[in-house]
Amino acid sequence: MKYLIPLFCTLLLLSCKKRLQKSNEITKIELSRSGAWSDYGATIIIDSTLNYRYFDENKKQGYTGRIDEKFFDTLNRKFESIKFKTMPTWGYHGCKDCEVFELIVHWRDKKRRIIKDWPIEVDSTLKVLLWLNDSYKYVKLAPTNTVFQFETSFPKESTKAPAYSVAFPPPITKPSKKLQHKILTQ
Repeated sequence: MKYLIPLFCTLLLLSCKKRLQKSNEITKIELSRSGAWSDYGATIIIDSTLNYRYFDENKKQGYTGRIDEKFFDTLNRKFESIKFKTMPTWGYHGCKDCEVFELIVHWRDKKRRIIKDWPIEVDSTLKVLLWLNDSYKYVKLAPTNTVFQFETSFPKESTKAPAYSVAFPPPITKPSKKLQHKILTQ
């Protein structure tokens, strides 16, 4: 018994020193932002080899760069925190003048496509997407003439509403003679 307590304490202390290394499951992330009426959007591709590709739809210019392992670890942690494997894949409210994000996450031999728009409210998923969307500002990027292959659909097609889908109020019918008289006498 007198040896059991010190042994237990030693094992407890040794187990505290060991840090659980969580492997980065994500192998590639592609985020595309549609833009709103004054913006044409952008696309970001990050892979597990730490390559960072950015395409600016406004300038029609591609950029490449490298990220460090710390950034990639943070990316994995953020996506684990929003439970990207089980979250709803469709969060679109039908907003005509707001940015829409399309995210494709690759891990192991699986892939998940998530579409989310940016209406008034911001949730934890949108916070991660906005963080990723702004990440190009913190990566050293160089212009490139390389043609990027995107899986996302936003760079290829516009998400702006076509003219025929804009709803107008119905025309006002001519009021009855009684109503006209009532309006004029008030």
